[in-house]
Amino acid sequence: MIVFWIVLGLAVFAFALAAQMRLIISIMLRRALAHRFGGYTNDTAYRLAVVEAASPAQASEAAIHLAKTYPNPLSHLRLARRVSLAAPVLILMLLILGRFALGVI
Repeated sequence: MIVFWIVLGLAVFAFALAAQMRLIISIMLRRALAHRFGGYTNDTAYRLAVVEAASPAQASEAAIHLAKTYPNPLSHLRLARRVSLAAPVLILMLLILGRFALGVI
């Protein structure tokens, strides 16, 4: 039973960490773009450039700049996106398993 709660806690922690990583890395990359190209960090073009830079194909100048200058933060952003998509599914599966199969919830 304790293993179930540990695994559930780790899944919730991973989801919270991934959400935090996505937020902080996105803000950092938008600030870098605003410093390089001017403007405000909340500009729509910079938000789209961060999304585009994390994808395999970059078309805009800002996204290409991010891909060349900040490859490590972009790889961390990709990892955080994958975890933030997989962790809720894992949490839900664990809750269903705990309720119906193990009877701990």
